[in-house]
Amino acid sequence: MRDFMFDPHLHGVNWEGIKKKYEPLLAFVNHRADLTYIIGEMIGELSIGHSYVGGGDYPHAERIKTGLLGARIERDPASGYYRIAEILKGENWNKDVRSPLTDIGVDAHEGDYIIAVNGKSTSGMNDIYASLVNTAGKQVTLRLNGSPNEEGSRETVVIPTDNERELHYFKWVQENREKVDKATDGKVGYIHIPDMGEPGLNEFVKYYYPQIRKEALIVDVRGTGAGTFRLRSLSG
Repeated sequence: MRDFMFDPHLHGVNWEGIKKKYEPLLAFVNHRADLTYIIGEMIGELSIGHSYVGGGDYPHAERIKTGLLGARIERDPASGYYRIAEILKGENWNKDVRSPLTDIGVDAHEGDYIIAVNGKSTSGMNDIYASLVNTAGKQVTLRLNGSPNEEGSRETVVIPTDNERELHYFKWVQENREKVDKATDGKVGYIHIPDMGEPGLNEFVKYYYPQIRKEALIVDVRGTGAGTFRLRSLSG
């Protein structure tokens, strides 16, 4: 930080003094994460954005991913089975926004009851997600029915995802866009920019050009991860 800070005066901070201030904390370091935290606090004294600390010899614990169905699932208190209350829509050509229950060949619908997962009845499960541990990216057999009964049920194979975040984000954006479209009789467009990195700029392009002929655009930057941008008028 001392050698590569854009300001040779380090924003007026006495860097040697900062070292002495934080040095006593080294006696309490028991893990690389502790040291990284202290270094991060020191860098914070410079009051500069986009300045990070990382690296070091960290142990890598094995992580077992839980399979997720891209749906809001509720328990039916009467039968004990789980019910698909809502299937999140996605963009299945994009692996990050794939909605498992809408994949080609998957026979699942909102309102269906999940009778069993890989042959195990869900009616006695404390948590259906316990049956989906370590299934992300793997084939899982669901037994489904339009009523909470085994009789008349059917089997379908689904490949769970390990992250539903992008599906929920996609839903939120689409609901906002539809709300604006309805409220303005289609005259105003809506764009949300999640960040100013490659993913965020891709989102901008995806929604900007199809709506470029609108009379106005609402550019929503709530929750934007980072970055600065300026949008000229559509005619400019």
